[in-house]
Amino acid sequence: MSTLPENQVINIAKTVAASNGVSFTDVRTAPAVDSTGAPAMEIRFVLTPGSSAAIMGQRSANTIVQIMQKLADAGEDRFPIVQYEE
Repeated sequence: MSTLPENQVINIAKTVAASNGVSFTDVRTAPAVDSTGAPAMEIRFVLTPGSSAAIMGQRSANTIVQIMQKLADAGEDRFPIVQYEE
């Protein structure tokens, strides 16, 4: 199994979110397990106050799909579980 360093995962997540207009103050990662029991990773965006609209609709969907694709392209095997908090 190939896993990227945490700083690389965070940089990819930040770049994708910014390109989709998601306003955040921080990105955090943590180890996780997916529904099948396989290793996964949680990617949590701490949103700027009042920006919860960014987690609904097309911007959120684009962000999640693009994070999954860019991480896979970079060689990350773990499934990203993207979450938001305000």
